[in-house]
Amino acid sequence: MKSFQFSLFAFLCMTLIGNSCKRATPETAAEPDNVVPSSMNFDNLVLPGATVLAFGPDNVLLVGDSKGATVHAITTEAMEVKDPIPFNLHDLDRTIAGKLGIASRDLIVNDMKIHPVSQEAYVAVRRGHQPEAQSLIVIVRPQDGDVRFLDLSKARHTEAALVNPVTSDFNFWKNVPASSLNITDIDYYDGYVYVAGLTNGAFASTLRKIPYPFNGQQVKVGSIEIYHAVHTQKETRAPIRTMLMEEIEGTPMLIASYTCTPLVSIPLAEIREGNHVKGKTIAELGFGNAPIDMLTFTVQEMDGSYDKKLLITQKQRSGSLISLKDFVAAVKGDGLKGMHMGPAGVNIMPVPTSTVMHIDVQNQMMLTVLRRNMDTGGIDLLSELKGSYFRLSDFIAEYNFPDYQYPETQEMTKQFHDMVKPIEGFPELTSDRRN
Repeated sequence: MKSFQFSLFAFLCMTLIGNSCKRATPETAAEPDNVVPSSMNFDNLVLPGATVLAFGPDNVLLVGDSKGATVHAITTEAMEVKDPIPFNLHDLDRTIAGKLGIASRDLIVNDMKIHPVSQEAYVAVRRGHQPEAQSLIVIVRPQDGDVRFLDLSKARHTEAALVNPVTSDFNFWKNVPASSLNITDIDYYDGYVYVAGLTNGAFASTLRKIPYPFNGQQVKVGSIEIYHAVHTQKETRAPIRTMLMEEIEGTPMLIASYTCTPLVSIPLAEIREGNHVKGKTIAELGFGNAPIDMLTFTVQEMDGSYDKKLLITQKQRSGSLISLKDFVAAVKGDGLKGMHMGPAGVNIMPVPTSTVMHIDVQNQMMLTVLRRNMDTGGIDLLSELKGSYFRLSDFIAEYNFPDYQYPETQEMTKQFHDMVKPIEGFPELTSDRRN
Protein backbone atom coordinates (compact mmCIF):
# COMPACT_ATOMS: atom_id res chain seq x y z
CA MET A 1 0.00 0.00 0.00
CA LYS A 2 1.38 3.40 -0.94
CA SER A 3 2.01 5.75 1.95
CA PHE A 4 -0.01 8.92 2.39
CA GLN A 5 1.80 12.02 1.10
CA PHE A 6 1.22 15.31 2.92
CA SER A 7 1.47 18.50 0.91
CA LEU A 8 3.84 21.29 1.88
CA PHE A 9 0.77 23.45 2.39
CA ALA A 10 -0.63 21.05 4.95
CA PHE A 11 2.64 20.92 6.90
CA LEU A 12 2.87 24.70 6.94
CA CYS A 13 -0.70 24.85 8.20
CA MET A 14 0.12 22.29 10.87
CA THR A 15 2.97 24.46 12.12
CA LEU A 16 0.86 27.60 12.02
CA ILE A 17 -2.10 26.13 13.86
CA GLY A 18 0.05 24.18 16.30
CA ASN A 19 1.74 27.39 17.39
CA SER A 20 -1.32 29.58 17.64
CA CYS A 21 -4.48 27.49 18.04
CA LYS A 22 -6.68 28.00 21.06
CA ARG A 23 -9.75 25.91 21.68
CA ALA A 24 -12.62 28.36 21.33
CA THR A 25 -15.85 27.57 23.15
CA PRO A 26 -18.84 29.95 23.12
CA GLU A 27 -20.50 30.99 26.35
CA THR A 28 -22.95 28.29 27.39
CA ALA A 29 -25.12 29.30 30.30
CA ALA A 30 -27.65 26.80 31.61
CA GLU A 31 -31.13 27.42 30.21
CA PRO A 32 -33.79 28.40 32.75
CA ASP A 33 -37.25 26.88 32.57
CA ASN A 34 -38.70 30.26 31.61
CA VAL A 35 -36.35 32.09 29.27
CA VAL A 36 -36.26 35.83 29.83
CA PRO A 37 -36.94 37.68 26.54
CA SER A 38 -33.82 39.17 25.01
CA SER A 39 -33.27 42.92 25.28
CA MET A 40 -31.85 43.00 21.75
CA ASN A 41 -33.44 45.31 19.20
CA PHE A 42 -34.37 43.07 16.27
CA ASP A 43 -35.75 45.82 14.01
CA ASN A 44 -32.72 45.85 11.71
CA LEU A 45 -31.90 42.15 11.92
CA VAL A 46 -34.92 40.13 10.84
CA LEU A 47 -36.03 38.75 7.49
CA PRO A 48 -39.51 37.31 6.92
CA GLY A 49 -37.83 34.01 6.07
CA ALA A 50 -34.43 32.54 5.27
CA THR A 51 -34.55 29.02 3.85
CA VAL A 52 -31.26 28.62 1.99
CA LEU A 53 -28.03 30.62 1.58
CA ALA A 54 -25.39 31.08 -1.11
CA PHE A 55 -22.65 33.59 -1.88
CA GLY A 56 -22.56 35.43 -5.19
CA PRO A 57 -20.26 37.96 -6.87
CA ASP A 58 -18.47 40.55 -4.70
CA ASN A 59 -19.34 38.39 -1.66
CA VAL A 60 -23.04 39.25 -1.81
CA LEU A 61 -25.12 36.98 0.40
CA LEU A 62 -28.02 35.39 -1.46
CA VAL A 63 -30.91 34.40 0.79
CA GLY A 64 -33.77 32.27 -0.48
CA ASP A 65 -37.05 32.87 1.38
CA SER A 66 -39.33 29.97 0.48
CA LYS A 67 -42.31 31.23 2.46
CA GLY A 68 -42.14 34.67 0.85
CA ALA A 69 -41.09 33.27 -2.58
CA THR A 70 -38.29 35.85 -2.70
CA VAL A 71 -34.54 35.85 -3.24
CA HIS A 72 -32.65 38.53 -1.30
CA ALA A 73 -29.19 39.85 -2.21
CA ILE A 74 -27.43 41.43 0.77
CA THR A 75 -23.98 42.99 0.57
CA THR A 76 -21.40 41.90 3.13
CA GLU A 77 -18.19 43.50 4.35
CA ALA A 78 -15.44 41.35 5.80
CA MET A 79 -11.76 41.34 6.58
CA GLU A 80 -9.83 38.81 4.53
CA VAL A 81 -8.48 35.85 6.49
CA LYS A 82 -5.82 33.81 4.69
CA ASP A 83 -4.70 31.59 7.57
CA PRO A 84 -6.59 28.29 8.02
CA ILE A 85 -8.08 29.03 11.45
CA PRO A 86 -10.38 26.18 12.54
CA PHE A 87 -13.81 26.29 14.17
CA ASN A 88 -14.03 24.41 17.47
CA LEU A 89 -17.33 25.67 18.85
CA HIS A 90 -19.57 23.45 20.95
CA ASP A 91 -23.23 24.05 21.88
CA LEU A 92 -23.47 26.91 19.41
CA ASP A 93 -27.26 26.61 19.49
CA ARG A 94 -27.28 27.59 23.16
CA THR A 95 -25.14 30.61 22.49
CA ILE A 96 -27.36 31.84 19.66
CA ALA A 97 -30.59 31.05 21.51
CA GLY A 98 -29.31 32.88 24.58
CA LYS A 99 -28.72 36.03 22.55
CA LEU A 100 -32.20 35.72 21.05
CA GLY A 101 -33.88 35.17 24.42
CA ILE A 102 -35.26 31.74 23.57
CA ALA A 103 -34.57 28.14 24.56
CA SER A 104 -32.26 26.26 22.21
CA ARG A 105 -35.10 23.84 21.42
CA ASP A 106 -36.92 26.79 19.82
CA LEU A 107 -34.04 27.67 17.52
CA ILE A 108 -34.54 26.41 13.97
CA VAL A 109 -31.38 26.17 11.83
CA ASN A 110 -32.05 26.25 8.09
CA ASP A 111 -28.67 26.59 6.38
CA MET A 112 -24.99 27.49 6.75
CA LYS A 113 -22.43 28.89 4.31
CA ILE A 114 -18.83 30.08 4.75
CA HIS A 115 -17.93 33.61 3.68
CA PRO A 116 -15.37 33.27 0.87
CA VAL A 117 -13.14 36.07 2.23
CA SER A 118 -13.47 36.13 6.03
CA GLN A 119 -14.05 32.36 6.54
CA GLU A 120 -16.89 33.33 8.88
CA ALA A 121 -19.91 31.03 9.11
CA TYR A 122 -23.20 32.60 8.04
CA VAL A 123 -26.06 30.63 9.60
CA ALA A 124 -29.74 31.13 8.71
CA VAL A 125 -31.92 30.62 11.80
CA ARG A 126 -35.54 31.10 12.75
CA ARG A 127 -36.60 32.41 16.14
CA GLY A 128 -39.31 29.92 17.05
CA HIS A 129 -41.49 27.19 15.56
CA GLN A 130 -44.50 29.37 14.80
CA PRO A 131 -45.32 29.91 11.10
CA GLU A 132 -44.92 33.66 11.55
CA ALA A 133 -41.54 33.35 13.28
CA GLN A 134 -38.97 35.59 11.62
CA SER A 135 -35.47 34.71 10.47
CA LEU A 136 -32.04 36.13 11.21
CA ILE A 137 -28.58 35.60 9.78
CA VAL A 138 -26.00 34.69 12.43
CA ILE A 139 -22.31 35.37 11.74
CA VAL A 140 -19.72 33.31 13.63
CA ARG A 141 -16.02 34.20 13.61
CA PRO A 142 -13.52 31.29 13.67
CA GLN A 143 -10.76 33.20 15.48
CA ASP A 144 -12.62 33.57 18.78
CA GLY A 145 -16.12 32.14 18.37
CA ASP A 146 -17.70 35.60 18.41
CA VAL A 147 -21.41 35.47 17.50
CA ARG A 148 -23.20 38.45 16.00
CA PHE A 149 -26.14 39.10 13.67
CA LEU A 150 -26.24 40.54 10.16
CA ASP A 151 -27.50 44.13 10.39
CA LEU A 152 -29.64 44.75 7.32
CA SER A 153 -29.69 48.51 7.92
CA LYS A 154 -25.95 48.65 7.23
CA ALA A 155 -26.06 46.67 3.98
CA ARG A 156 -27.37 47.25 0.47
CA HIS A 157 -30.34 44.98 0.04
CA THR A 158 -32.14 44.07 -3.19
CA GLU A 159 -34.62 41.32 -3.88
CA ALA A 160 -36.41 39.41 -6.62
CA ALA A 161 -39.88 37.91 -6.22
CA LEU A 162 -40.43 34.53 -7.88
CA VAL A 163 -42.79 34.39 -10.83
CA ASN A 164 -45.75 32.03 -10.29
CA PRO A 165 -44.80 30.58 -6.88
CA VAL A 166 -46.84 27.96 -5.07
CA THR A 167 -49.90 29.62 -3.56
CA SER A 168 -51.99 26.56 -2.72
CA ASP A 169 -52.79 25.83 0.93
CA PHE A 170 -52.03 22.12 0.31
CA ASN A 171 -49.89 20.51 3.03
CA PHE A 172 -47.71 17.44 2.64
CA TRP A 173 -48.14 15.06 5.60
CA LYS A 174 -50.65 17.52 7.13
CA ASN A 175 -48.08 20.05 8.36
CA VAL A 176 -45.55 20.70 5.54
CA PRO A 177 -46.92 23.53 3.35
CA ALA A 178 -46.29 23.15 -0.37
CA SER A 179 -45.16 26.78 -0.32
CA SER A 180 -42.26 25.77 1.93
CA LEU A 181 -40.77 24.15 -1.19
CA ASN A 182 -40.91 27.28 -3.33
CA ILE A 183 -37.13 27.46 -2.90
CA THR A 184 -35.21 24.30 -2.06
CA ASP A 185 -31.76 25.52 -3.13
CA ILE A 186 -30.06 28.48 -4.80
CA ASP A 187 -26.71 28.94 -6.49
CA TYR A 188 -24.94 31.63 -8.52
CA TYR A 189 -23.13 31.04 -11.79
CA ASP A 190 -21.94 33.39 -14.53
CA GLY A 191 -24.35 36.29 -14.04
CA TYR A 192 -27.41 34.32 -12.92
CA VAL A 193 -28.97 33.13 -9.69
CA TYR A 194 -30.40 29.63 -10.20
CA VAL A 195 -33.37 28.81 -7.98
CA ALA A 196 -34.63 25.24 -7.57
CA GLY A 197 -38.05 24.46 -6.13
CA LEU A 198 -41.72 24.16 -7.00
CA THR A 199 -44.00 26.26 -9.15
CA ASN A 200 -47.75 26.86 -8.93
CA GLY A 201 -50.37 24.61 -10.47
CA ALA A 202 -49.38 20.95 -10.62
CA PHE A 203 -46.57 21.40 -8.04
CA ALA A 204 -44.06 20.76 -10.81
CA SER A 205 -40.33 20.74 -10.19
CA THR A 206 -38.82 23.84 -11.72
CA LEU A 207 -35.65 25.86 -12.13
CA ARG A 208 -35.64 29.63 -12.28
CA LYS A 209 -32.79 31.61 -13.77
CA ILE A 210 -32.65 35.18 -12.48
CA PRO A 211 -30.12 37.73 -13.83
CA TYR A 212 -28.00 39.32 -11.11
CA PRO A 213 -27.96 42.24 -10.36
CA PHE A 214 -31.74 41.87 -10.28
CA ASN A 215 -33.52 43.67 -13.12
CA GLY A 216 -37.07 42.36 -12.84
CA GLN A 217 -36.52 39.55 -15.34
CA GLN A 218 -36.33 35.80 -14.81
CA VAL A 219 -36.42 32.63 -16.84
CA LYS A 220 -38.57 29.72 -15.67
CA VAL A 221 -38.31 26.32 -17.31
CA GLY A 222 -41.54 24.52 -18.10
CA SER A 223 -40.66 21.49 -15.96
CA ILE A 224 -37.84 19.06 -15.18
CA GLU A 225 -38.12 15.37 -15.95
CA ILE A 226 -35.78 12.77 -14.44
CA TYR A 227 -35.71 9.00 -14.15
CA HIS A 228 -35.96 7.77 -10.56
CA ALA A 229 -34.34 4.36 -10.28
CA VAL A 230 -35.91 3.54 -6.89
CA HIS A 231 -39.43 4.41 -8.07
CA THR A 232 -38.75 3.01 -11.59
CA GLN A 233 -40.53 5.89 -13.28
CA LYS A 234 -40.03 9.28 -14.84
CA GLU A 235 -40.84 12.09 -12.41
CA THR A 236 -41.64 15.79 -12.90
CA ARG A 237 -43.04 16.89 -9.53
CA ALA A 238 -40.45 16.31 -6.78
CA PRO A 239 -38.01 19.25 -6.67
CA ILE A 240 -34.24 19.34 -6.66
CA ARG A 241 -33.06 19.31 -3.06
CA THR A 242 -29.45 20.41 -3.50
CA MET A 243 -27.39 21.45 -6.52
CA LEU A 244 -24.18 23.02 -7.75
CA MET A 245 -22.62 24.12 -11.04
CA GLU A 246 -19.50 22.51 -12.45
CA GLU A 247 -17.80 22.65 -15.85
CA ILE A 248 -17.64 19.14 -17.30
CA GLU A 249 -15.01 19.09 -20.07
CA GLY A 250 -15.81 22.70 -20.93
CA THR A 251 -19.60 22.37 -20.71
CA PRO A 252 -21.30 24.17 -17.80
CA MET A 253 -23.37 21.55 -16.00
CA LEU A 254 -25.87 21.64 -13.17
CA ILE A 255 -25.45 18.67 -10.83
CA ALA A 256 -28.57 18.00 -8.78
CA SER A 257 -29.69 15.54 -6.14
CA TYR A 258 -33.29 14.65 -5.33
CA THR A 259 -35.07 12.94 -2.47
CA CYS A 260 -34.58 9.13 -2.34
CA THR A 261 -31.90 9.84 -4.07
CA PRO A 262 -31.13 10.20 -7.79
CA LEU A 263 -28.05 12.18 -8.81
CA VAL A 264 -28.68 14.03 -12.06
CA SER A 265 -26.77 16.14 -14.61
CA ILE A 266 -28.42 18.96 -16.59
CA PRO A 267 -26.53 21.12 -19.13
CA LEU A 268 -27.05 24.77 -18.16
CA ALA A 269 -27.84 25.56 -21.80
CA GLU A 270 -31.05 23.54 -21.38
CA ILE A 271 -32.33 25.90 -18.69
CA ARG A 272 -34.29 28.36 -20.81
CA GLU A 273 -37.77 29.84 -20.81
CA GLY A 274 -40.53 27.28 -21.10
CA ASN A 275 -38.19 24.40 -21.94
CA HIS A 276 -39.04 20.89 -20.71
CA VAL A 277 -35.70 19.76 -19.30
CA LYS A 278 -34.76 16.08 -19.27
CA GLY A 279 -32.01 15.47 -16.76
CA LYS A 280 -29.71 12.46 -17.06
CA THR A 281 -29.75 10.24 -13.97
CA ILE A 282 -26.09 9.47 -13.31
CA ALA A 283 -26.38 7.59 -10.03
CA GLU A 284 -28.65 6.39 -7.26
CA LEU A 285 -27.30 7.31 -3.83
CA GLY A 286 -29.60 5.05 -1.82
CA PHE A 287 -33.32 4.67 -1.08
CA GLY A 288 -35.17 6.11 1.92
CA ASN A 289 -33.01 9.18 2.04
CA ALA A 290 -32.85 12.94 1.43
CA PRO A 291 -29.80 14.97 0.42
CA ILE A 292 -28.75 18.05 2.38
CA ASP A 293 -25.69 19.72 0.82
CA MET A 294 -23.43 19.20 -2.18
CA LEU A 295 -19.93 20.56 -2.74
CA THR A 296 -16.77 19.97 -4.76
CA PHE A 297 -13.17 20.33 -3.62
CA THR A 298 -9.71 18.96 -4.37
CA VAL A 299 -7.93 16.51 -2.06
CA GLN A 300 -4.60 14.71 -2.09
CA GLU A 301 -4.82 10.96 -2.67
CA MET A 302 -2.81 8.22 -0.97
CA ASP A 303 -0.25 8.19 -3.80
CA GLY A 304 0.33 11.96 -3.60
CA SER A 305 -1.78 12.85 -6.63
CA TYR A 306 -4.70 15.28 -6.48
CA ASP A 307 -8.30 14.56 -7.35
CA LYS A 308 -11.44 16.69 -7.39
CA LYS A 309 -14.27 15.19 -5.36
CA LEU A 310 -18.03 15.59 -5.28
CA LEU A 311 -19.51 15.20 -1.77
CA ILE A 312 -23.22 14.91 -1.04
CA THR A 313 -24.29 14.89 2.61
CA GLN A 314 -27.57 13.21 3.48
CA LYS A 315 -30.11 12.94 6.27
CA GLN A 316 -30.48 9.17 6.53
CA ARG A 317 -27.20 7.81 5.13
CA SER A 318 -23.48 8.41 5.24
CA GLY A 319 -22.16 11.06 2.90
CA SER A 320 -21.54 10.01 -0.72
CA LEU A 321 -18.05 10.80 -2.02
CA ILE A 322 -17.54 10.57 -5.78
CA SER A 323 -14.46 11.29 -7.88
CA LEU A 324 -15.35 13.91 -10.44
CA LYS A 325 -13.48 11.80 -13.00
CA ASP A 326 -15.98 8.98 -12.40
CA PHE A 327 -18.86 11.43 -12.62
CA VAL A 328 -17.58 12.78 -15.96
CA ALA A 329 -17.34 9.24 -17.32
CA ALA A 330 -20.93 8.58 -16.26
CA VAL A 331 -22.15 11.79 -17.90
CA LYS A 332 -20.83 10.45 -21.21
CA GLY A 333 -22.85 7.26 -20.78
CA ASP A 334 -26.55 6.57 -21.29
CA GLY A 335 -27.59 7.19 -17.69
CA LEU A 336 -29.05 4.87 -15.09
CA LYS A 337 -31.89 2.57 -16.13
CA GLY A 338 -33.93 -0.14 -14.40
CA MET A 339 -34.46 -0.52 -10.65
CA HIS A 340 -31.65 0.32 -8.24
CA MET A 341 -32.34 0.53 -4.51
CA GLY A 342 -28.81 0.98 -3.26
CA PRO A 343 -25.82 3.04 -4.43
CA ALA A 344 -25.40 2.50 -8.16
CA GLY A 345 -24.22 4.17 -11.34
CA VAL A 346 -20.80 5.42 -10.23
CA ASN A 347 -18.20 4.39 -7.69
CA ILE A 348 -19.47 5.86 -4.40
CA MET A 349 -17.40 5.90 -1.22
CA PRO A 350 -19.46 6.32 1.98
CA VAL A 351 -17.93 8.83 4.39
CA PRO A 352 -18.87 9.48 8.06
CA THR A 353 -21.11 12.55 7.90
CA SER A 354 -24.30 11.12 9.42
CA THR A 355 -24.58 13.81 12.13
CA VAL A 356 -23.77 16.72 9.79
CA MET A 357 -26.62 19.20 9.40
CA HIS A 358 -24.75 21.45 6.94
CA ILE A 359 -21.28 21.54 5.40
CA ASP A 360 -19.25 23.97 3.31
CA VAL A 361 -15.70 24.50 2.10
CA GLN A 362 -13.83 26.77 4.54
CA ASN A 363 -10.40 27.10 2.91
CA GLN A 364 -7.82 25.10 0.97
CA MET A 365 -7.27 22.81 3.91
CA MET A 366 -10.56 22.43 5.75
CA LEU A 367 -14.28 21.89 5.55
CA THR A 368 -16.67 23.43 8.07
CA VAL A 369 -19.47 21.29 9.49
CA LEU A 370 -22.51 22.29 11.50
CA ARG A 371 -23.50 19.06 13.19
CA ARG A 372 -25.62 17.57 15.93
CA ASN A 373 -23.61 16.24 18.87
CA MET A 374 -24.90 12.72 19.50
CA ASP A 375 -23.73 12.80 23.14
CA THR A 376 -25.05 16.20 24.25
CA GLY A 377 -27.79 16.87 21.70
CA GLY A 378 -26.29 20.29 21.07
CA ILE A 379 -25.19 21.79 17.77
CA ASP A 380 -21.44 22.16 17.18
CA LEU A 381 -19.62 24.23 14.56
CA LEU A 382 -16.36 22.50 13.72
CA SER A 383 -13.63 22.28 11.09
CA GLU A 384 -12.47 19.02 9.53
CA LEU A 385 -9.47 18.29 7.37
CA LYS A 386 -10.36 17.68 3.73
CA GLY A 387 -9.96 14.01 2.93
CA SER A 388 -10.59 12.76 6.47
CA TYR A 389 -14.33 13.52 6.95
CA PHE A 390 -14.12 12.90 10.69
CA ARG A 391 -12.43 14.28 13.81
CA LEU A 392 -9.97 12.29 15.90
CA SER A 393 -11.45 13.70 19.10
CA ASP A 394 -14.75 11.92 18.37
CA PHE A 395 -13.14 8.58 19.22
CA ILE A 396 -11.24 6.81 21.96
CA ALA A 397 -8.84 4.50 20.15
CA GLU A 398 -5.56 2.67 20.71
CA TYR A 399 -3.65 5.77 19.67
CA ASN A 400 -5.07 7.83 22.55
CA PHE A 401 -3.48 5.92 25.41
CA PRO A 402 -0.60 7.86 26.98
CA ASP A 403 1.86 4.99 26.68
CA TYR A 404 1.16 4.32 22.98
CA GLN A 405 4.26 4.34 20.77
CA TYR A 406 3.93 4.62 16.99
CA PRO A 407 5.92 1.90 15.20
CA GLU A 408 8.07 2.88 12.24
CA THR A 409 5.43 1.53 9.86
CA GLN A 410 2.96 4.15 11.20
CA GLU A 411 5.13 7.21 10.67
CA MET A 412 2.64 8.71 8.22
CA THR A 413 -0.23 7.98 10.63
CA LYS A 414 1.69 9.77 13.36
CA GLN A 415 2.26 12.80 11.11
CA PHE A 416 -1.44 12.83 10.21
CA HIS A 417 -2.47 12.74 13.88
CA ASP A 418 0.02 15.48 14.75
CA MET A 419 -1.48 17.65 12.02
CA VAL A 420 -5.11 17.06 13.00
CA LYS A 421 -4.84 17.43 16.79
CA PRO A 422 -4.00 21.16 16.71
CA ILE A 423 -6.81 21.75 14.21
CA GLU A 424 -9.24 20.20 16.68
CA GLY A 425 -7.91 22.30 19.55
CA PHE A 426 -5.51 19.81 21.17
CA PRO A 427 -1.96 20.96 20.31
CA GLU A 428 -0.73 19.68 23.68
CA LEU A 429 -1.47 16.10 22.58
CA THR A 430 0.88 16.05 19.59
CA SER A 431 3.67 13.49 19.87
CA ASP A 432 6.44 16.06 20.40
CA ARG A 433 4.61 17.47 23.43
CA ARG A 434 3.41 14.20 24.92
CA ASN A 435 6.75 12.43 24.92
